[in-house]
Amino acid sequence: MITVVGMGTKEGDLTLDGKAAIESADVVVVKSAKTHAASAVAAIRDDAVYCDDLYEQSSNFDALNAAIGERLRSFGSKKVVFCVVGDGSDDTTAQALEGVRLVSGVSLYSPVVGKELAGGSVIYTATELLAAARVLPQPTVVKCIDDKYIAGEVQLKLSTAFDMDTEVVYCCGKTVKKFPLSELSKQRYNYRSTLYLLPKNPIERQVFDYYDCADIMTVLCGPNGCPWDREQTHKSIVKNVIEEAYELADALEKEDTEHVIEELGDLLMQVIFHLEIAHNNGEFEPDAVYTGLCRKLIDRHPHVFGDVKAADSSESLGVWEQQKLREHKIKDTVQNVLDVPRGMSALMRCQKVSSRAAKGGYEFENVEQVAGKVKEELAEFMSAPQSEKQMEGGDLLFACASLLRLSGVDAETALLLSTEKFLRRVVECERLLSERKQNLKEMSMRQFDELWSEAKRNVG
Repeated sequence: MITVVGMGTKEGDLTLDGKAAIESADVVVVKSAKTHAASAVAAIRDDAVYCDDLYEQSSNFDALNAAIGERLRSFGSKKVVFCVVGDGSDDTTAQALEGVRLVSGVSLYSPVVGKELAGGSVIYTATELLAAARVLPQPTVVKCIDDKYIAGEVQLKLSTAFDMDTEVVYCCGKTVKKFPLSELSKQRYNYRSTLYLLPKNPIERQVFDYYDCADIMTVLCGPNGCPWDREQTHKSIVKNVIEEAYELADALEKEDTEHVIEELGDLLMQVIFHLEIAHNNGEFEPDAVYTGLCRKLIDRHPHVFGDVKAADSSESLGVWEQQKLREHKIKDTVQNVLDVPRGMSALMRCQKVSSRAAKGGYEFENVEQVAGKVKEELAEFMSAPQSEKQMEGGDLLFACASLLRLSGVDAETALLLSTEKFLRRVVECERLLSERKQNLKEMSMRQFDELWSEAKRNVG
């Protein structure tokens, strides 16, 4: 039978029950001779077994826990007491043992949390915190911060959820003090080092994550939230999604990092807004969206998550398209072209429809052939009466979009870039005119050509 005895944070923490268990044991095993537990046990008996040699032999903590467990079990039917720092239940080796009896001691975090932990508290060892996929802004205990290197890593990890000026309560043996998170790596550390921190009020915080965004939107759409937000529906804000997407695209094209961050946030807000509306209307829960997205990403990447092979990006895209056709149950060209959303911009939808039709055989033989089609449509547009100009103009644009697609150019992006270039040149022309006190309307065509050429040289 193995009994785990929690030895607390200092020698005086050993309980009467713990002392009695140590005195009556056939074998006493102390996890490390470098802890206060060793001296506390030595004051009771002098035949304790230590595990420091296993620390040196083990490549990681899993291997260490397994080796210590094997040593404890090697004593067979004898009464074995295993002495660890803290209350016993929070020791990682003790947690890995099965069928043990626990004699609790003082926890490592008791000096920093006061009478009791705040609601929703999470408790990590430093190793567990660093291995965690994410840290949430909730009351957090971190134990067993062995050295300054580990402390630096812990500080970095906590900074993803807590402001750097968040107050930390720190203890190491008898030492208890408070300081901001930014000072964490400057303290002294050993096996007993433990910290506790609480998140600041949301109004005062500067560091947030996705879950905070969702929580804030819930407040805004709640009974005591914003009247305007509460009134919105999916349809009333549908145009906002399109506007924010275009603003993000503009920031990306300009390589304006500051605005990319802002516009990504604005677009994310639209997603969260629709999720909150759906939740409040009882339509679906956010998990349905996350599940659908993850399922789609896995299913459409069988060359990553399955046995399908894709040697390059072109083959990867082909796999994606094949999987998409299966998911949408698209069996022919008609279904495929009708599946293109009407909500796209006219130019984007035009290129998407022609691309899908091309896969069904509705394609030009080469670029020269489609270039000829552009000339043909231009001639028809020029000769058409005014009543037919709109339709002929649409045919001309469709042919131009097909020419770009067959040339490997995205028509929507090309037109955006060209429009931006035109804007730059207009702005530069106006600057030159103002500088020279000239009037564009009074210029000859030759003078205008010279002005435009100068603007091109200046701004590209």
